[in-house]
Amino acid sequence: MSRVKKQITTSKTLRKILYFFVFAAILIGLLNLGFKAVLEYQDRHFAQKEFSVVPYERVLESRKWLKGGLGTIGCTYAIVSLGVAPPTEPPSQWIDSSFWHQTPLRFKEKGKEGQCRNIICECESDWSPATYQLLTSALSEPGSFYYLGWRQPPHDTLYQEKIVVYSPAERVAAIVRFGD
Repeated sequence: MSRVKKQITTSKTLRKILYFFVFAAILIGLLNLGFKAVLEYQDRHFAQKEFSVVPYERVLESRKWLKGGLGTIGCTYAIVSLGVAPPTEPPSQWIDSSFWHQTPLRFKEKGKEGQCRNIICECESDWSPATYQLLTSALSEPGSFYYLGWRQPPHDTLYQEKIVVYSPAERVAAIVRFGD
């Protein structure tokens, strides 16, 4: 084989390898964008799914998946604004009425050097100040309900993994958990 033919063959081979890697990089990029779009869609619609049996007006905050991949810690939540004149009791098809506790729920103040002692404080930085204020008001004043699973009161010092709030007084309902 002549020298020119070898150069042409080598050039064609290198071009094919380059095309392969460019194509692979584009394909990986498109798959990544598609995956992020699916997660973003699920984040936006998480509250709608969680509150399908609760009459609500609008979604205030919603996040199903933690950002940052494996090993990331943080909060996932679905928080909605209830409509005008919501039912005074939480919907029984949502959580059995025997598991609800009435507010006020008195969390202890933050521990040493700003350490949070409850899940609402842990997740505060993820929400707007108005949403945080709604939830703290709902939990600290009479007229609302909360659910912490099987645990019995008092709930003041527990590090909760999940809390469910229903407040007709503040017109807010929430599911907040640590992790996804």
